[in-house]
Amino acid sequence: MIQRQIDVALGERSYPIYFGTGMTASFAPTCQQHGIPRQVVIITDTTVAQHYLEPLQKHLHHFEFDASSIILPPGEIQKSLSRANVIFTALLQRGIGRKAAIIALGGGVIGDLAGFVAATYQRGITLIQVPTTLLAQVDSSVGGKVAVNHPLGKNMIGAFYQPKFVWIDGQTLQTLPSREVICGLGEVVKYGVVFDAEFFAFLEVNLDAIMKLDQAALMHVQARCCELKARVVAEDEREIGLRAVLNYGHTVGHALEAAGNYRALKHGEAVLLGMAAEAFIAQQMGLLPLDVLERIESFVSRIPLRMKRDALASSKILDAIQRDKKTVDGKTRFVLPVRLGEVRILEGVEPELIRSSLKRAFDLVGKSRSSQ
Repeated sequence: MIQRQIDVALGERSYPIYFGTGMTASFAPTCQQHGIPRQVVIITDTTVAQHYLEPLQKHLHHFEFDASSIILPPGEIQKSLSRANVIFTALLQRGIGRKAAIIALGGGVIGDLAGFVAATYQRGITLIQVPTTLLAQVDSSVGGKVAVNHPLGKNMIGAFYQPKFVWIDGQTLQTLPSREVICGLGEVVKYGVVFDAEFFAFLEVNLDAIMKLDQAALMHVQARCCELKARVVAEDEREIGLRAVLNYGHTVGHALEAAGNYRALKHGEAVLLGMAAEAFIAQQMGLLPLDVLERIESFVSRIPLRMKRDALASSKILDAIQRDKKTVDGKTRFVLPVRLGEVRILEGVEPELIRSSLKRAFDLVGKSRSSQ
C-alpha cells in the first residue's frame, strides 16, 4: 500500500514520488489515475525480472493494459548507444507508437537507459520510474537525468526527461544483494554531507540497521533523500546552479568508473570513494576541518567495499577527470565540503593533490576489509 507521497514541483511537469511496501495492487489504478496509455513496455534486466516482472505484468493485464517487456543483461555496460539502438529496434518492430509508455523496472542502469529511450523514441513517450535498488530509489529515479555512457566518459549522451511518477516499493529491497545496498549508500551519504548534518548523524548511528534492511530505517532514508532531491530539482531542474552540488563525490567517482571500464567498481562504490577523496582534497585546501574529514572517512571505512585496484591506474583516473562533463574551460570542477551540510564548488585542483586523495581513499578499502 502507498504510505507516503512527495511531490516534485516543476509546473506542468510536476510529478509525485510514491512510497510504501507491497504496493503492486495499487500500481495499475495509479497508472489509470495519471492517464498512462494502455500500451506499456516494461524495460528491465534478468536479475530483476526473475523476482518482479511476471507479477507486474499479470497485474497490468488484469487492469486491461497491453503490457509487454524487454529484458536486458544486467550491468553498467548496458548503458550504451548500441544497447539503446537494440531497444529502439524492438519497439519499432512491435509497432510501439507515441501513445505508449515505458516502465523502467530496475536499478540506476535500467532507469537511466530506459529513461533515455523514452526521452528520444519518437521524440519522447511517457515514462514511469519503478526503482528496485536503494541507489535508484534515493537518487537516480528522481529528477529526470537520463543518459547512456560513452567509452570516453560516463553519462555523456543524455537528456533531462521527467517521469509521470516514481514508484518506490521498499519490499523490492528484500531481494537486493548486499553489494547493491552498499552501492545505494554512496548516494545516501551524499545528502547528509551536502545538505543535512543531522541526517549524516542518523546514518552514522543506523548504518548497521540500514545494511540489514531494517524497514523503519530504510523508509526514513528513502523519504529524506527524496525530499532533498525534490527540493533541489524544483529549484534547478537543469543543473545550472544549485543542483550541481549533488555531484559531490562524482567528479572522482565517475573517473574511477571510466578508468576501470565500468567493471572495476560499481557506481555507488565509486561515489563512496569519490566522497572520501574529495573530502581529503577539501581538508588539504584548508576548507574542511580535520574532525569532519575523519568522520566521513570513518563512515566509508565501515562499509565493505570491493575494488579491483590493479585496474585503476592514477593516470587513467586523471585523464578521465579532465574529460568529465563538469569541466568548464578546461578547468575541472569539484564539489568540496566545508562542513557537514555545506559544500562549495571549486575549479582547478592540482593533479598531485588528486593523486594523494586517491591513495588516501584506496587505503580506506583496506581498512573496510580488515574490519570484516
